[in-house]
Amino acid sequence: MPATDMASRLTPYIEELLSNEYARENLRESAGRLHAAYERSKKRRVEAARDRKLRGQLESAATAFGAGVKALTSGRRKPERRRGRQLVWLGGIVGVGVGLALAANEDLRSSLFGSGSQSETPEGSQG
Repeated sequence: MPATDMASRLTPYIEELLSNEYARENLRESAGRLHAAYERSKKRRVEAARDRKLRGQLESAATAFGAGVKALTSGRRKPERRRGRQLVWLGGIVGVGVGLALAANEDLRSSLFGSGSQSETPEGSQG
């Protein structure tokens, strides 16, 4: 196979790798986990089948590598974060906090909702 033929086949993948940050992140993570697994195996001299942490590192490296390759071939981008649920939780927490503050502090209740008695307005001054 001539080198120009191979280069023409790899060009779309290289362009996608340069433009796809999600694929780069996954491949970078995979390389980091493989490096950590290699260092652990070199340091410990233990079989991978017996070392759970080493097996976990290898599995996560393989998963990240697969996600990176899939992102390259399909053009998948990093999913955007959905903030709707976060805002609902934040609103709920604020609501509970305000409710507790109102329940615990009578002065705050009276300043927000007015006093409980309507004696401030004279009865004969209507109209």
